[in-house]
Amino acid sequence: MIYGKLWLVVKPSVGVPLFLGACAIGSFAVHYALLTNTTWVKAFLNGNTKAVMAEGSAAGAPTAPAAKK
Repeated sequence: MIYGKLWLVVKPSVGVPLFLGACAIGSFAVHYALLTNTTWVKAFLNGNTKAVMAEGSAAGAPTAPAAKK
């Protein structure tokens, strides 16, 4: 382990829950920011994929190529 000497300073019974708590809080913050700052995530999570695709194409997102005849 690269940071093996860290456990000489911080007890694992304190460091491991602190690390896992920080990961959980960070993940929650990212998901909350996505839900509050975008409109397509809410539509996607509600199952409205047509609205998500229409919004994506209106924003200039790449679309599937048209089939050749």
